[in-house]
Amino acid sequence: MENQAVHVQTKEGVKMNAVLFVTSFFPVVAFKIIARSGKATLTQARIAVIVGLILAIIQFGLATRILKHTTYLERAFLAFLAIGTGWLYLTPLSIAGIFVSHSTDLLYLVLFLTALVPQMLGYDPFTYTIAKQWYPETVWHTPQFRTINLHITYVWGLVFLVSSLASLIGHGKPLFSIIVPLAFILGFGLPFARIYPRFYLRRTSKHTPVDVSLLPDTARELISRMPLGFDPIAAGNLKADIQFDLSGEGGGKMVLSIADGTCVVREQESHSPTLTIHAPTYVWTKIARGEIDRPTALMDGLFKVEGDMTLLMKMGEIFHPPQKAEQQHPAKPVNKGGERKMKILAVQGSPRPKASNTEVLLREFLKGAETAGAETETVYLKEKEIHPCVGCYACWTKTPGVCVFKDDMPELLEKVKACDVIVYATPLYNYNMTAYLKAFQERLLPLLDPHLIKKGDVYQHPHRHEGERKMVIISNCGFPEVSHFDALRQVFRHIERTGQPIIGELLMPAGELLKQAHLQGKVQPVLMAAYQGGVEVVREGRVSKETEAMVQKLFLPADEIAEMANLWWDSFYEGETGHKPTEGKRVDDMRLLLKGMALTFNGESARGLKATIQFEVTGKQSGNWFLRIEEDKCTYHEGKTDFPTLTITTPSEVWIAIANKEIDGQQAFIEGKYAIQGSMALLMRMKCLFGGV
Repeated sequence: MENQAVHVQTKEGVKMNAVLFVTSFFPVVAFKIIARSGKATLTQARIAVIVGLILAIIQFGLATRILKHTTYLERAFLAFLAIGTGWLYLTPLSIAGIFVSHSTDLLYLVLFLTALVPQMLGYDPFTYTIAKQWYPETVWHTPQFRTINLHITYVWGLVFLVSSLASLIGHGKPLFSIIVPLAFILGFGLPFARIYPRFYLRRTSKHTPVDVSLLPDTARELISRMPLGFDPIAAGNLKADIQFDLSGEGGGKMVLSIADGTCVVREQESHSPTLTIHAPTYVWTKIARGEIDRPTALMDGLFKVEGDMTLLMKMGEIFHPPQKAEQQHPAKPVNKGGERKMKILAVQGSPRPKASNTEVLLREFLKGAETAGAETETVYLKEKEIHPCVGCYACWTKTPGVCVFKDDMPELLEKVKACDVIVYATPLYNYNMTAYLKAFQERLLPLLDPHLIKKGDVYQHPHRHEGERKMVIISNCGFPEVSHFDALRQVFRHIERTGQPIIGELLMPAGELLKQAHLQGKVQPVLMAAYQGGVEVVREGRVSKETEAMVQKLFLPADEIAEMANLWWDSFYEGETGHKPTEGKRVDDMRLLLKGMALTFNGESARGLKATIQFEVTGKQSGNWFLRIEEDKCTYHEGKTDFPTLTITTPSEVWIAIANKEIDGQQAFIEGKYAIQGSMALLMRMKCLFGGV
């Protein structure tokens, strides 16, 4: 057999299996019809056994030639008819008569022994060979597959034993030797064999209740959040890479790496995965939502696997679906009173409210909080009418607690008073918050009492209303250092002294990398940390320092981030591309594109690769550049190299369209839109090496 880990049954193969399974019964059926018709004489029996033997030999030969294997049934029938031939032709009439009178009893007895003896001697169960014709090869070595077949084999042994006894008690009469056994086989044996596998899998599979409202919509998001449901106790000392190869809309390659009691996800291809799962995105989504169970889907061939099947079967124990707080901690109320959910109000101050990097981080944080059981609401300040505070103090004197401006702020003040946690989300503007958020904070003055009350070493304005609101700060900046947030943090430190404790700071340097498509694999840990931060606020009362550090951690060197930023801004100088800024969504400059490829090179995928890729570019942005790969690093160079491993000749418009995923690179090559010389293998690896190309 070809050494492949995944065996896919074609429709024609399944049909041939079915045909040969049915025809395997023809030899004994023909034998029984001829031998038992009329008076069932010795002559009839001799003719019947020869006809049956010929048919059995033909069946055996077809199965061996077409399917490359034979079943226990075919071997049992052939052996029975071969022994019967010798019995009838080589023994005295008195002994031959025993076979004529009890041939049916003996047949079922042979089948009974065939069902039980092989596994007693350590061989595969009776039904193994037949089952392997109906189910993918990837399930053949699972403990569930063997257990199911053992159970079915025991049932078939019972069926054959009952049939043998019925024939013996009925003295070979057709009612007891043919009709009753066939009724038992067709009415019980075959239906049981078809129904039992799914019944067993449903009964034995661990089904954790899934709240689909807590699940994301796409398979990629589902997999990216699996580390949040990782159970280190169930994993134990496991060290493994689980590779997902998702096909269909929104597909791609993702890896879950498990080691030292932790699990992280990356968007790339592992070189030596412990387990590889090939699945259409819609199938994995249905599995995650509990619409189909994983073992049954595998048995039905809805997805395929390579590698450690035991790990696949343990995934239900290692990874748990998201649950609401009351499900995970039923004895612990969500808040102090235990009467209502924690209310989280997010105040988003970006001038690009729903398309900003700030929104990406905030959205993940709120998803985590909702998963843990919180009630969340987001206010986009740009969409609100908020007049700047003019310092009239009417809210302190003439109308205590009520501002003179009748805009959107009075409604927002009521939301602030009702929340348990307020999340301030803002990009870093001039080392501080945006003007939208600053105006909002100034208009919070009606919530304070004008009197000065000493608290500790300083005097403060006390809160006009009872209740303690906690704060979470979410921000990102273009700089690669966290220190640029110092001024913003200091502002909130002063607010904290008024009695509003800060319970989390999710501050991401180099936030522009969040939207770079080719960096999504590296960005995932940051998004997961933001999500985890939301979970921790609800469950633990604050974001852990470890989670805060994960958001702050750079996944590219600061020098590379700065160079990428400079290249991006350089591309907008007059004479470069003539295009206006596109907020990082599209790269239009060939030089910038190639430099970006070098900077975002995936060194883990190189693994000792030493090569040079020459670009000979025609079109609007013509020129010669090359990328040199060695020591798991990639560098950008202008000009030509003497001995390129791969030369790509392309119009600049074509390669830019490929990089921006507007056209498919392989299809463009097939259509002759660009040409290559040299290593085709290196061209095929470029998507893995450079991600976005």
